[in-house]
Amino acid sequence: MNGQKSYFSGTHRVCPPEQTWERIVPLFPTFGITRIADITWLDDIGIPVYQAIRPNGRYLSVYQGKGLDTVSARVSAAMEAIERWHGEHLDLRPDRVATAREIAPELGYGLDELTLHRRHCLNPGSRTALRRARRLSDGQASFVPVESLNIDLRVDRQWQPPTFRGTTNGLASGNTVDEATLHALYEVIERDTLTRLASSPWSVVDPDTVAGHSRALLDHYRDAKVKVLISVLPSPMGVPCFSATIWNDNFPVPRNGFGCHLDSDVALCRALTEAAQVRVSYIAGSRDDLQDREYRDIQRALANPTEAALFESAGTADAVDFATIPSLTVLDLGQEIDELVRRVVDVTGRSPLVVDHTRDDLGIPVVHVLCPGLAFPA
Repeated sequence: MNGQKSYFSGTHRVCPPEQTWERIVPLFPTFGITRIADITWLDDIGIPVYQAIRPNGRYLSVYQGKGLDTVSARVSAAMEAIERWHGEHLDLRPDRVATAREIAPELGYGLDELTLHRRHCLNPGSRTALRRARRLSDGQASFVPVESLNIDLRVDRQWQPPTFRGTTNGLASGNTVDEATLHALYEVIERDTLTRLASSPWSVVDPDTVAGHSRALLDHYRDAKVKVLISVLPSPMGVPCFSATIWNDNFPVPRNGFGCHLDSDVALCRALTEAAQVRVSYIAGSRDDLQDREYRDIQRALANPTEAALFESAGTADAVDFATIPSLTVLDLGQEIDELVRRVVDVTGRSPLVVDHTRDDLGIPVVHVLCPGLAFPA
């Protein structure tokens, strides 16, 4: 596959989802995927949502995917399960071990700019196991802590002082390494945008001005009698980022989906489909990471639906015209990566870093991107 996109149905990919599906299905036993489940019609919306089940997962056992059609949703769920498998099964042998002071001149960033445990032990004398990484701004070599990459949550008898927090933020898969890298960059930028919301103003979008594939999704919600509030979120990188909040009489508790992409229609499609995915995940109740307290919050909201009333009162008098939101469609994956990296560097002064997890024996591109200086609420 080359670096040119060829599929543009609510997302940008180098090949149709049917081709991706044929490629990954034979590998399901290797990744421990035992079942792909359609949970779309546990809700009354009808936007396709699927689950990929990995009973022996070391991070989670249930992964979800969504899309404009069933095959896209199946691929989305399976690829999330596959990328997490890679993050769980890393070769943890370090490429280098050094103190924070020793390695500092070679990094191009500060170790304290990565996601840390709340009560961490990082100091200049901390000895850190490191993995080779590549700076996306100039291709030069760097290092990242192995601990930041590992998402194997199994308990063992070895204790280490808590330092770096291993997260899935920036862990992504794709049809090519560049496609996976783009997916990872958008995720990191989206999470940074969400972290900054408390201190940044955001605006409601007039739904009547929405066009493209997002228009079809809004029509789908309307036909299902589900209300939608769209907000555009301020990103310091200037990348369109949306929130879609949905609720109706059958499920009056508002649920949110988020999406981020240079192409504003793709970004909004992601938010709208994720909102449906999030809501049906609570209905299904099979995700490992759903907490009891979240269901207690839902029970309280059902008994006193004031939150939905607040969203109901959000008017469109001062709403933003969707067509005025800056949008950019880039056909070449490499050029799109360069554009995003430039925007990140302009904000943080630090290059995003990529670690390639792709295994030659499996051939599914998986990467982990870390962006020192961007925020993530671990």
